[in-house]
Amino acid sequence: MIAQKTDRFVVGTRFKMSELGIIQFPDLAHKTGTVVEVSIRTSGLTVLFDGATRPTVLDRIYIALLTE
Repeated sequence: MIAQKTDRFVVGTRFKMSELGIIQFPDLAHKTGTVVEVSIRTSGLTVLFDGATRPTVLDRIYIALLTE
């Protein structure tokens, strides 16, 4: 796997929804997942929520690093 780095999110990074993400998408408030692709042209990140079969594209302002 090639690690792509943009800001602090890289492919494989675990995330949760940020405060702004929870406000914008309340149904996703308690979901976590993994970054599967980082766009170098936009601020979008392709993420895969835990238990999901299809990835979702979100702006990086809607997610935060998952501290375990």
